[in-house]
Amino acid sequence: MQIIRTAIVALALLLPAVSHADPQLSGPLIQSINTDLSHYAAGSTSQIAVTLKNTTGATFTGTLSASVTGRGVSVGSPSVASVTGLANGATTTLTLQIANTPNVNWQGYFVDIVAADANGHQMDREATGIDVSSDWWTYPRQCWFVGAFTDWGGWSPSKIYGTPEADIKSLNAYKCNHLQVYNLLYRWHQPWINQDSWINGDGMNVSVPLLKRSIAAAKRLGMGTLFYTPIYSANKGIAPNFQNDGTGVNLAWAVFTNNCGATNSCTVADAWNFSTNIAIMNTQNPGWQKYWAQQAMLAKRALGFDGFFGDTYGSIQLALWDINGNRMNNDKMYSSFITSVTNQATMPMVINPAGSYMEQDLVQSGRELYHFDERWNNSSDIANFGTFLTKARQVWGWANRTPNNIGLDWDMGMNKTLGASSSCTINGGSTGCTFNTPGVLYQEAAILSTGAHHAWIVDGQMGPSDGARFISNDDYPISNMLSPKADMVQGEYDYQNFGVAYEKLLRLNISASTAAAPSITSGATGSTTAAAGSVWMFQNHRSGFDILHLLNYQQMSTASFNDVNDNAANAAAPTTTGALQLKMYYTSGGTLGDLYTASPDVNHGAPVKLSYATGSDSSGSYITFTLPSLKFWDMVWLENGVASSDYGTP
Repeated sequence: MQIIRTAIVALALLLPAVSHADPQLSGPLIQSINTDLSHYAAGSTSQIAVTLKNTTGATFTGTLSASVTGRGVSVGSPSVASVTGLANGATTTLTLQIANTPNVNWQGYFVDIVAADANGHQMDREATGIDVSSDWWTYPRQCWFVGAFTDWGGWSPSKIYGTPEADIKSLNAYKCNHLQVYNLLYRWHQPWINQDSWINGDGMNVSVPLLKRSIAAAKRLGMGTLFYTPIYSANKGIAPNFQNDGTGVNLAWAVFTNNCGATNSCTVADAWNFSTNIAIMNTQNPGWQKYWAQQAMLAKRALGFDGFFGDTYGSIQLALWDINGNRMNNDKMYSSFITSVTNQATMPMVINPAGSYMEQDLVQSGRELYHFDERWNNSSDIANFGTFLTKARQVWGWANRTPNNIGLDWDMGMNKTLGASSSCTINGGSTGCTFNTPGVLYQEAAILSTGAHHAWIVDGQMGPSDGARFISNDDYPISNMLSPKADMVQGEYDYQNFGVAYEKLLRLNISASTAAAPSITSGATGSTTAAAGSVWMFQNHRSGFDILHLLNYQQMSTASFNDVNDNAANAAAPTTTGALQLKMYYTSGGTLGDLYTASPDVNHGAPVKLSYATGSDSSGSYITFTLPSLKFWDMVWLENGVASSDYGTP
């Protein structure tokens, strides 16, 4: 349910004008890193722009180098650039070129970037990830784009968004590979009209030239673009309403809160409202389906985006009727709609079911480009951190796609109670409220480790060098937002890179391991059930690899464990453990190879090879090994039959 709140507080005028920049990293030399594309063709060359700002206190002369690994294995030779006489306080940007592996697809690469002085001493270290994929939907990484408004309710968009080109470039630095072009439609039931600007249903002024520039900027980065339109909304309380605006929307396509159809007496007043301004149409009505598909094609041709993001408002609890007096059966409301529309309009499409309501019906339609869901932190959807794994495995089971199973993208805001607090300066108070970094990283670790991307990054900035905004409410990308602290910017950057660098181990054709459960034999309390007070361990398998995830909830309270949004922003940071001794059973039938670990919490995600011993008992064959430490999340992967897998070439 991504409808913006109609009343928007005019506090953005209080914000200082910001210069657009990529996210500012925390080291003394490497200020920011960006790539020239969001994903790359096999055998192409990646251009990595690294901006150095010297805060070491002395002139810097040395080298900048980039070393590449795929699934832990070194690939190619380092790319090296020289730096001579960079004065303290001075800034320069260098470009490092990486030759991407030929004849591969849907593989991520970790790029370790090191600044060293003339004696070879490491002065700074950062990283980036490279996605070698022929498309952007196998690993969907959706972010919001809203930077084509020229004004709304006293807000000053130019102070937040700057130019579309710089704006979208900052999203690329956070590894976004496609954009949801949010709420720029002309009417709820008419996404486009042949004008250079219009006022949308929330009173915001949309600039079509800005919108087209933005879509062009996204395409230059290889990003996809999906245009936001609810699948069953029509203007009702806004004059002229859908019956009087000449679009041809028929009252017979609506759903009704009473059985007026039995007496042929339905009026617009009987149509179900989502709000006083929005009437709800019947997604299973062929007339509405045809109209919606036609409107989608008109808008696509005029504006140039790739496809549609269809929104819904989640669970429907009340009794509803159609125009013929039939009680509505919503069991096929999503599959009927997406199947009809994609048959008529040749374009990719996703639909947000906004929770678990009719989610299985949508997935089993087989028509989603990938599976997006606005997940909700309650017992009907995401009850606690462990539910992320349940949902991911459910969706993969329902989709059961080959050769690549469906990609996952979850929309969840963070620190929502704090974000709405009247004490915060963003809401007129006196306190400069910020995101709680531990809560953010707990959620990022849970979402990434269970195979999804976290869709919560919005274009624009709330403070200098934030590089993007992050949603601190339910799901409104146009609103007052909390600002990230420096450690959150660095942490979010590292987690997004990690999700790209190890995407094939995290997100592609993953299934639950059939081996016996792993255990921690010393160093921490382990559990294969997610729970506060222990390290949660779960194990996956994919062709060629056994993959173990460890998430540290030892310092987490029960309340925080059930509050995945960390609404009050008070989740406690985990204590980094010492060495952990582990026992990991592996899938039978393969030839064992090397064992690796990596964590976004350690050296920005750099892989480490581990030694191990083998053994067997009544539960099966296993390895034992030492994990150096655990903060939020570590991933361990064992090569097991890698030579015959689809990931044999790193």
